Amino acid sequence: MGWIKDITNPKLRQWEEFYRNRWQHDKIVRSTHGVNCTGGCSWGVYVKDGVL
Repeated sequence: MGWIKDITNPKLRQWEEFYRNRWQHDKIVRSTHGVNCTGGCSWGVYVKDGVL
């Protein structure tokens, strides 16, 4: 019953903070598809710490 430990000891829930930080981003920029894209589709790219 590991979930009981999570409720009584919040420090054991550090994986949740790691997961939330993993999916945070600084901004969303517009870009198009790369090589051989004939449609020039525009889509949102999530940027974190300057990395697409």
